[in-house]
Amino acid sequence: MIIFASMKKQFLNIILSVIIMMTGQGVFVDKANAQEPDPDFYVFLGIGQSNMQGKAPIENQDRNSTKNFTNDDWARYKKMIIVDSNSSKVGTWTTAKPPIVRPDTQLGVTDYFGRYLVKGLDERYKVGVVVVAVDGCSIKAFSKNKTVCTNYLNDSGTGSWVKEAAAQYGNYPYGKLLEMAKKAQESGVIKGIIFHQGETDAYDEAWLESVYQLYTNLLADLSLSADSVPFIAGEPVQQSEGGACYGAIPWVDKIPSYFKQKSGKDIAYVASSEGCTKISSDVYHFSSAGYRKLGGRYGEIMLPLLLAQGAVPSAVMTVMDDKQDVIYDLLGRRLDAPQKGINIINGKKVVIR
Repeated sequence: MIIFASMKKQFLNIILSVIIMMTGQGVFVDKANAQEPDPDFYVFLGIGQSNMQGKAPIENQDRNSTKNFTNDDWARYKKMIIVDSNSSKVGTWTTAKPPIVRPDTQLGVTDYFGRYLVKGLDERYKVGVVVVAVDGCSIKAFSKNKTVCTNYLNDSGTGSWVKEAAAQYGNYPYGKLLEMAKKAQESGVIKGIIFHQGETDAYDEAWLESVYQLYTNLLADLSLSADSVPFIAGEPVQQSEGGACYGAIPWVDKIPSYFKQKSGKDIAYVASSEGCTKISSDVYHFSSAGYRKLGGRYGEIMLPLLLAQGAVPSAVMTVMDDKQDVIYDLLGRRLDAPQKGINIINGKKVVIR
């Protein structure tokens, strides 16, 4: 009996050793097969209210292939599905054809921002956008502090359109953006944040501080660095175009200097809305042509910043503006003419000696 018990113990030890070995191998195999984020998949977060959400009609040129944006280009432009009736699709990537933000939205800022980058970057790169936008909202809707967000959404003075849009993000837009951004980091690298908000409340320094806190909260929660993740805000419709919220423009324009004052770094930029037309019967929202131009201007700022970090430009560069040459320095500042040193001219590095 003693011999049998000893043999049984030895047998169990062997079985246990085999299980441990197989488990260890299984863990090793899982790690070996784990998909690493693609360093050439550039992801951008989009945040804002109705102009980021999209309010202009989607036309044939916006959803179909053309000689300027081919099937191959579409294959490199992705959007993350954040709101869908089929919950299994949420958090997955698909071709970034409009509407980008939600099924109930239209053409917006993001559409031609992403297209500009696809055309400006070498064909090895893919571009992805993760966008959370709330129609007509205050910056409070994007507070990381859930109590601040909830109190704003529950306030009787907050419009029903705001509440309806926020409800699609679980009444916590910051939380939904963070969740989807973390999902995006499993497949790509976050390279920038674009922002269009302010028509509602961009009229004092408290708003500037809230925007800065939104940016720094995202950097901290996503383990990102300001050195490699620039922030680009866009102006609302200009007074010359009949815009009702042009009073917010001076405050939007203060974002770069405010961010630098707080961080000591040139990390924020502004896309001008000058010459971007609005919808004829609407004093708040850009027209389809206006969104194409403004989205391209976001891209004009972002592209040289990516190139300065080592991205490879495309051999063919699309200029979205009316000028023949689009010139930036390495800080992403637009220039009227090339300066001595390194310039980014139409998406390509040019050294002026």
